[in-house]
Amino acid sequence: MNFLLPNSPMLPDGCSNYFQSSPADLISLNGNHWRKILTIIAKLSAKPDEDWRIVRDQYIWQRVRLYFCFNDVPMTEQCLFIVGKTFEKECAIPLDGMFLGDEKHYAIKKGATFWVPYLDYRQFPNALIDTLRQQIFRDEYYD
Repeated sequence: MNFLLPNSPMLPDGCSNYFQSSPADLISLNGNHWRKILTIIAKLSAKPDEDWRIVRDQYIWQRVRLYFCFNDVPMTEQCLFIVGKTFEKECAIPLDGMFLGDEKHYAIKKGATFWVPYLDYRQFPNALIDTLRQQIFRDEYYD
């Protein structure tokens, strides 16, 4: 799964990219904000029979790639989450996409791409996570 995020985390000394560090190190360095981001990503990428905590803490980088610039995202059929509104100019939300969620908390899906709110529980509650997990499972996007 790929996530296009508007902000990159601070990296520990000696790391040139995020997957050279552990999630615990990123959380320690970047605080609760990145704990929430990594937790939502882990919940979305965990298979139905897995504990998302183990996914987040032990092997999230085996499942997930993070991108912070639209031009860096590879053109692939893999599942892509476009997070927040930062990238609307580069990749507008399609009018004919599938609406997932409720009136207040929702995502739009077209093909293997999901336009989702920012990864914060006020905008991205567990109910929306559960809805998206069901769609991901139906579409068989788990690696």
